[in-house]
Amino acid sequence: MALTAVDYQVFMALREAGALPPRPSVLELGESEWYGDVTDDVLAETIDRLVAEPERRRALKERMAAITAGNSPQQSWDFAKLFYAIFLDYRKIASIDFHGTPEALKLDLNQPLALGEQFDVLINGGTGEHVFDVRQFFSSCHQVTRPGGLMLHLLPFLGWLEHGFYNFNPTFFWDLAQANGYAVVLFAYTEITPLRVVPLRSREALLAMARAGELGQTAMLYAVLRKPEVETAFRIPMQGVYAGGLSGEVVEAWHTLR
Repeated sequence: MALTAVDYQVFMALREAGALPPRPSVLELGESEWYGDVTDDVLAETIDRLVAEPERRRALKERMAAITAGNSPQQSWDFAKLFYAIFLDYRKIASIDFHGTPEALKLDLNQPLALGEQFDVLINGGTGEHVFDVRQFFSSCHQVTRPGGLMLHLLPFLGWLEHGFYNFNPTFFWDLAQANGYAVVLFAYTEITPLRVVPLRSREALLAMARAGELGQTAMLYAVLRKPEVETAFRIPMQGVYAGGLSGEVVEAWHTLR
């Protein structure tokens, strides 16, 4: 998984909306690397823009300079952690990844997680599609996120041939949220090249894009979901078209957009 200009735009939107918790604990399912399509100059300007405290601003810029000047095999992971430090000012970050840094936990995400704690922010930036047991994967996401915490899912939607086991339709996220009482903080259609981040406020918005021929060949969906404040057991969703309650437009699209 890699942090791209798509993530930059989404995190900026979340920051400007006041949706990011202060000094959170963070769990990455898949340890993020730095893609490199956000330039060093932009990252430095972002530090100046977002970080008010002079000491922290200076420390982040020194950290950035050290990463840039170094030749560490972990440089791309270090840049990703810097990105999270800028936007989240996290107090703790942990990662699960067989192919990440030595610090990453080597755990099979097809199996239940026993971490002994919950996190304020969970980040799944392109890992869920590689895990065969998606039911267990999203159950684990629910279980390791604290009540009221954020879950950020960036997953393939169209294209991505042989990239992973699955691509995810928008109904997956809407129905997952409905079944578990998640608030949809942000939902967006995204592409890396050319860069596109299109916020979507409803199921119908993406259908309109499809009918207008505005969907690219390689696209992702970005869903930021907030867990309810009261802890509940994970519930497996039923697809909305079968569960009922969808608009006539969405039901019609189920038949026509095949």
